Amino acid sequence: MKSTIFFDIDTQHNFMHKGGKFYVPDAEKIIPKLGRITGFARKNNISIVASIDLQKSGEEILTNYAAQANGYRKIPETTLPNAKIIPDYELENEQLKDILEKHSRFWIFKKKNDVFSNPNTKEIIKNAKRACVYGVATDYCVKAAVLGLRSMNIETYVIKDAIKPAFRKNEKKDLELFRKKGAKLITTEQLIKEGAI
Repeated sequence: MKSTIFFDIDTQHNFMHKGGKFYVPDAEKIIPKLGRITGFARKNNISIVASIDLQKSGEEILTNYAAQANGYRKIPETTLPNAKIIPDYELENEQLKDILEKHSRFWIFKKKNDVFSNPNTKEIIKNAKRACVYGVATDYCVKAAVLGLRSMNIETYVIKDAIKPAFRKNEKKDLELFRKKGAKLITTEQLIKEGAI
């Protein structure tokens, strides 16, 4: 794992598009920015950790992601070819070590809002020094990711124009919480053009 990671939170059809099962209002408006961020990461060989929320508590997670219903798939702008799927059950240390030596892009399956509910997440990102967080929803899964990263003392950047809340009334309060916890708020433009991290 490289020292900088991009943390893509739940950019799936179900959340990003009208008609999706868990549509986040106006999420489609940030899709062009998500595409730019993903493209920037690929071009600069930056590690991407992407959560995939299956919202299927109690159901066994399929390791063949292609078999998942279309709504649970990542949108094309954030799809990661050759990403390594990290199931939501605990992997053995040797398995994780082998995965980290061979891969730099990960899909972390989860059944709850918090990506850290996957018992492998901390081990996957433990060597990261900084993380850029983007995706949906600000007031649920993004918030859980930001707080989890800060609890690990990972320098955290929230790309504020590449996130959307499920409930707009929560947005200001949550952004202030991120600041209080030590996260920095930046824009996509700052990230890509100015090298803000």
